[in-house]
Amino acid sequence: MKNFKKILFILIFILIAFIGGMFFANKQTEPEITSTLIQNRIEQASDLVTTKYHYTKVGKFENSLNLNGWSIPLTNKYFILTFEGEIQLGTDLSKANVEINDSTIHVTVDKPAVISNVIDESSIEVYDETKNIFNPISVSDYKAFALEQKDKALSEAKEKGLMKTAQENTKKSIKDIVSIIPNTDDYTIKVTFKE
Repeated sequence: MKNFKKILFILIFILIAFIGGMFFANKQTEPEITSTLIQNRIEQASDLVTTKYHYTKVGKFENSLNLNGWSIPLTNKYFILTFEGEIQLGTDLSKANVEINDSTIHVTVDKPAVISNVIDESSIEVYDETKNIFNPISVSDYKAFALEQKDKALSEAKEKGLMKTAQENTKKSIKDIVSIIPNTDDYTIKVTFKE
């Protein structure tokens, strides 16, 4: 009977040691939440494109030769174009700053900026183009017009709240990136933008 108690005691002790070892082993394999860990995960996303704005425009180009501020007759040239383009806004996450205070993860990033503003060349259609022999339309006219139209499209998009939308999308994307990291469920994630 004494031997049975000793064997039972030894088995219980081994079982407790085994369960305790498994518990602590699991605890050690879970990553500790540090600002460096989170910053590394965020930086892996690199240039984060958060907002795309598609536009369709009609624009008219017109000019004529001038002499001392006077328009020279019969030198007027113009064309009308329709085209499509896309503006992409995003944030460079390699410059992110991460701090952890109590149960809050603070992520500070640059404000979203324009990554690209491109006119789809295959969408360009020319209407009502003049064939003026005194002032012919040149490739530089098309290039200058395209730059002007892209700037106009960007200004219109900003007036419609594109930058605010990009900021909201950036916050959501960063929160999604951080929340994928194990053991961040108990943390509040706050994203702010550098001034």
